[in-house]
Amino acid sequence: MKRRTLTIQREVLEELGLVAGQDLKVEVDDDKIIVYKKEAKDSKKMPTWFMFFLVALMTLIFYGAARMQGYGQIALGGNFSITTFLIIYGGLIGTGYFTTNLIYNREGFLGGLKSRVFWRMLPVIVVAFTVILLVVLLGFSWLLEQLFKGASFDPVTASILLATMVYAVGMFWGQVAERLKASWLTSLFTTVMTLGILIAMATNSSRQWWQVNLSFLGTQRARNSWQFNVTLILAAFILIALVDYVFVALREEYGQSRKLLALRILLTLLGLDLAAVGYFPNDATSHLIHTKVAGYLVYLIIILIISVRWLLPKVTRDFLVTSYLIGASLVVLEFAFEGIHYLSLTAFEIIAFLLAFTWLMMIFNHLEGLISRETKILYIKIPQK
Repeated sequence: MKRRTLTIQREVLEELGLVAGQDLKVEVDDDKIIVYKKEAKDSKKMPTWFMFFLVALMTLIFYGAARMQGYGQIALGGNFSITTFLIIYGGLIGTGYFTTNLIYNREGFLGGLKSRVFWRMLPVIVVAFTVILLVVLLGFSWLLEQLFKGASFDPVTASILLATMVYAVGMFWGQVAERLKASWLTSLFTTVMTLGILIAMATNSSRQWWQVNLSFLGTQRARNSWQFNVTLILAAFILIALVDYVFVALREEYGQSRKLLALRILLTLLGLDLAAVGYFPNDATSHLIHTKVAGYLVYLIIILIISVRWLLPKVTRDFLVTSYLIGASLVVLEFAFEGIHYLSLTAFEIIAFLLAFTWLMMIFNHLEGLISRETKILYIKIPQK
């Protein structure tokens, strides 16, 4: 086996921050050579045996409770059932495993940002993903009950089924934590917001919610109104975490800035107001406050659109033109709805929501572009003998 030597110029070594005696990883792939500064760290996670121990302990409690209450058969769905304990145990195990693995792999989550940013974001991230997990478990439990109506099992079989499902939930949610990146929060916010509202619309299609307004989906008259309200609150949590992550990173890049602080306050207020819209549904008891906080959303978006010219760093002409077009469209929609009564309330709410949501994604994509690490391409010339 022939020994090959790769010579790197001193200027390149200084640019990469390499020192004498430092180990490098060289990867040869077809017609290119990739040199890595250091090996990637293996992801850490909670020991598997500890997961087995927790699941076994919870299963024994479930089995013992079933025996003490004299259950010869345990139903798949119901008050004391497999799916009920799946939601409880799965929520506890999944949240615990998620939190632990996220803490272990916080460096990969932050992508180079300082660790103190992580501890500020951790509570919001954990709450958001706990709610997502519970919603998924509720949906999965409902599906099982529909597929196997009237199914029941003896306590031993039921315990084995429960333990298997809880273990699978814990492992899957732990793997989510291992791979989660702070830069994914924008995509997560978009997914949660879109899917949650679409599911709420679909489950209420037979009630013709569009003949009332979009807020009908969160009222007591709607079917499973909690889905719509939880979607708004959950999206607000993720939005607040996203704002904190982005602006802490921007402060490291641009230093202290009153303009960035003002922009951060406006976006945080937007997140809090969105949570208030979900917390106060458009029912008779909270109609007035719901209407007010929903109106504040429109005002905040318009203020943001007007102020980005002065508050947003490196704002482009294309971004400004698009922002002003969206802002003008919102004003025209307001006139068409309130002024000449051309649009129905439902049409106005849906179109205004889509425009505002699109613009919000635009601004976060721009902000993330400001903090993303640029890839450095260095050209190395192989010296002649």
